[in-house]
Amino acid sequence: MKNLSNDQNVSTLHEEQAEMVFDAETASAEVINEKLADARLPRYQAEFDAEEAERAGAFNEDALDEPAAFESGDDLNDELEPAFLDDDGPSSDLPAFITTTNAREQFDLQQDETVLDAIVRKAKEG
Repeated sequence: MKNLSNDQNVSTLHEEQAEMVFDAETASAEVINEKLADARLPRYQAEFDAEEAERAGAFNEDALDEPAAFESGDDLNDELEPAFLDDDGPSSDLPAFITTTNAREQFDLQQDETVLDAIVRKAKEG
């Protein structure tokens, strides 16, 4: 009789463990579904750990290859381009980095003249 009671306890224990595993899988699936929904929002990047990414299908053989992923575009970086103000307004061109060598070319830098002096002189010349 004692064995029957132990068998029942073991059976109950296995059922409880199975329910716990099922609950954990359900909770994990809900988290993944929420992250996938968040990932569809513009300019939002959802973070997945490796296990979640695998469960979401990131490592499937039908996933995008590199050229297809590149062509799909990246909407996260659309508004992150630098905008510099110059005489013509906002520009995405980087401003020139002024060195002694290119200052002579860009500002017609004269001997014993600083870049600031050359800018003032060029402004006066028009």
